[in-house]
Amino acid sequence: MTHKKMIYGGAAVFLLGLIIWAIVTVPETPSPDAPSGPRIMSYENNTIHEERDGRTVWTLTAKRVNVDIDTNDTTMQGIEGTFYSADGRTLALQADEGHMDSATRNIVLTGSIEAPTSDGASLRAQELKWTSAEGVLTAEGDAEITRDDIRATGDRIASTDEFQRFTITGNARVEKGGAK
Repeated sequence: MTHKKMIYGGAAVFLLGLIIWAIVTVPETPSPDAPSGPRIMSYENNTIHEERDGRTVWTLTAKRVNVDIDTNDTTMQGIEGTFYSADGRTLALQADEGHMDSATRNIVLTGSIEAPTSDGASLRAQELKWTSAEGVLTAEGDAEITRDDIRATGDRIASTDEFQRFTITGNARVEKGGAK
């Protein structure tokens, strides 16, 4: 009988140890799927564009495009693009970086921007903004436009017709015969 009691006692100790082990080693429940950061889609050598009334307004090709899946906001690096006027003139550009707001379709391009036009003018600025609703293209930051024998500089140069006609604000200066 003592032998049976020892077997039952050993089984009870084993069962108690198993219960304690099961309680102590319960795995931690995983937290709900909380995103660890923004969800981003990336593209290489991608082109985006805007059309109005069947006419292409602009195209931008970037070496790298990142799109936030939740907001659809777009960031770009290594940009080459073209803005097209209704009369057929174009403004070609190069920029280091850019951002497009998906809700407004407004674009901000940054870096040393160089933008020659098809009619011989040339635009330089640190930042180029496209305001889609108004159709305004604005050069900011050491903005300079040269055409024929005219050189115009200012803090901000804005145009609705690819800089055929433009307005200068902030430190405006226009030099006839000042084109380089």
